[in-house]
Amino acid sequence: MALLDVDSWSRECEACSALNQNILQKLELREKRQKKSLEYNRLTTAIQTELKQFEGEVKELNQKLKLLEDARSIEPDELYQRKQQVEALQNQLAQVHRKVTQDTRGERAELFAQPPNNLNNRSASSNGNANPTENDSDVNALKQRQIDILENQNRGLEVLSQTISRQRNIASQLGNEVENQNDILDNLANTMDRVDARVHVETGNIGDINRRDSTWGYWLVIIILFVAIVIVAVI
Repeated sequence: MALLDVDSWSRECEACSALNQNILQKLELREKRQKKSLEYNRLTTAIQTELKQFEGEVKELNQKLKLLEDARSIEPDELYQRKQQVEALQNQLAQVHRKVTQDTRGERAELFAQPPNNLNNRSASSNGNANPTENDSDVNALKQRQIDILENQNRGLEVLSQTISRQRNIASQLGNEVENQNDILDNLANTMDRVDARVHVETGNIGDINRRDSTWGYWLVIIILFVAIVIVAVI
């Protein structure tokens, strides 16, 4: 039984490519939304979830490919082709990571750039140039944005933990499958050895029978000649 057939491999590669396209589309769509709006937060959560899934599936394909290569159960041409596919997916993953990282850095830079403005507003407020209620509202909005970012990070870590657990289970199943295949091959080799030994024994028996059959005619001629000599001697 094959560990992974060509159709299954192609489907998984296509699924990874589709995830990459979905993430890029959501990133482009998020750029058009107002930051920290409801739709913006929804897209951010979806991007983080799909990104972790994309990363997990690429790692899973890479692990499967290494198992197939170690077991030598795949042709060299097919192995090279699949390595090229995995490298292409890893490059796509790296590009998406860079895009997400750039967006995240921009958000953090904007986030950390706001407190001095709030302080300036407070200072201006103390001089009678700003409204204290408005400053407090900005501080509360800043705290809420920080809370949202932490919640998104926690959700991303949870998804990553689930992905790692699933990969560990898949790797364990593949290891068990390889062991089962090795046991089957060992049993087949033992059976072939026993059959070969029996063939040698039967071949030897047939040779003995053939030799006995070939000497029986000689003994018959000797006996007839002996009887003839006796008769001639008596006469």
